[in-house]
Amino acid sequence: MNPTRRDLLAWSGGAIAGLILTPVPWKLLGDSAKWTQNWPWIPQPARGPVEVKQTACALCAKGCGIRVRMAAGAPVGLAGAATHPVSDGALCPLAFGAHQLNWHPQRLRQVLHRGHPASWQDAVAAFRKAVAEGPVAVVDGRPGRAASAVLEAFAKQHGSYHAVATREEQSLAPYAEWSGVPTAALGYDFANVSTLVSFGAPLLDGWGTPGSFARRWSRRQVRLIQIEPELSRTAACAWRWVAIRPGSDAALAAGIARTMPLEAAAQQSGLTPDAIEELTRTIVAEGPVLAMSADAQPAVAALNLALGGSVVQRREYAAPRVPLAGSHRGILIDSTVPWEYEPQASGEVFRFAAWSGGGSHADWLLPAPGFLEELTDVPSAPASAIATYALAAPLMKPGHPVSSAVEFVGASIEEAIRARCERISRDGAGRLYRPGEREPVALAGLKLEEELMAGAVWVDNPKNTKIVRCKLKNWPSEVGRSEARRSWTANWAPPVLPPLAAKLFQESNLRERPEGSLV
Repeated sequence: MNPTRRDLLAWSGGAIAGLILTPVPWKLLGDSAKWTQNWPWIPQPARGPVEVKQTACALCAKGCGIRVRMAAGAPVGLAGAATHPVSDGALCPLAFGAHQLNWHPQRLRQVLHRGHPASWQDAVAAFRKAVAEGPVAVVDGRPGRAASAVLEAFAKQHGSYHAVATREEQSLAPYAEWSGVPTAALGYDFANVSTLVSFGAPLLDGWGTPGSFARRWSRRQVRLIQIEPELSRTAACAWRWVAIRPGSDAALAAGIARTMPLEAAAQQSGLTPDAIEELTRTIVAEGPVLAMSADAQPAVAALNLALGGSVVQRREYAAPRVPLAGSHRGILIDSTVPWEYEPQASGEVFRFAAWSGGGSHADWLLPAPGFLEELTDVPSAPASAIATYALAAPLMKPGHPVSSAVEFVGASIEEAIRARCERISRDGAGRLYRPGEREPVALAGLKLEEELMAGAVWVDNPKNTKIVRCKLKNWPSEVGRSEARRSWTANWAPPVLPPLAAKLFQESNLRERPEGSLV
């Protein structure tokens, strides 16, 4: 029998169909998936009791409330705390995947001296020598913490203390200049705004505290007018997007305030004079109005004052932002300082970091505690309108020797945290929000530190927040040029991103625009 071409095709088709209908290929596919997910270097959660704990996220200064799912004492999943009085259940993509960070390949697990392995004893000896020869500068990325108070006290004895301003605080810099109130104590009152005019601030991409504005926006309680050159994610979801030429924020603000001729403002911004007039009418149609920028833009701040927008002052300690410059024997950089920060000063640099971002010119790289590995406190978020206080409890132990900057200088933050909790309790102001509860409770009779360790949040009395009075005699003469739009990963650039965070960030570009969007 000589097989024909038709017989060969029929036999092949039957073989393929039979192979598909059998479990063999699917079994091989499943086995290969298991093999690729069980390499020896991939951490596996131990079997044990499963529990959920609530605490504050300390990855950045915003202190969102998180619910941590723990399996055998290790975090295996995170979610936003729906009853948190500040974040209101919202989280950034980085926080959703933060339980993966401590096993990231770029985790800093060993002391490095100019790229070569060293010991903690060598680092301590080098730092003590620098302190003895002095002066030493301390750079802090989140002033206002208990750790900040300890580091500042140490710096005053041996040199100087410096704080790095966040992007949110930079946008408040003009008000600090006009009022004399430090930027760290200023905030935007998003809760009492009907129209918000944003000059490039990525309000829906993690600017400020996630949830403080986004919840009001999602409930259609505020109109967001986004003014920037490109169609960002925030612009795509805003009530209205106004496209202008790059660097023309100040000119458009002056045109809206009528301190610049409409023709000149139109020529610089790329809008027509009629479009600027229509935009002005739209802005003032529904008040109260708040105008803000992504960074320090005096013209936008002056426009906000002209529109009647207010900036408030919180009742709390605020360290001045003093830039670091000159020559120092040693420079100690806390792990809260953004990785891309490079000191504009000379000296032997001792840098603490949990993850290595590469490209740092530090002489010493010192492993710091990772996510949920140390006790720290979380004061008010930058640009927040009201003072808050929470604690981030240590929920797991590091797998290798680590140290915080406070421990490195021979101090401890436990006493500083306890003293601050006692001071809040003695004052008696504010209320306490417990995990899972919407209604706050009074502080009387409570052990505040224990409550905060269990995930509660202290919120100050709104009466202790006051409107800042600014002395602006003339319209700002400088026409600043705004920077290009930056995403949340650039506004606060972590050295690493866990796989889940990268996936969430990519898929966030696919979200639909809300109904009623004009773009």
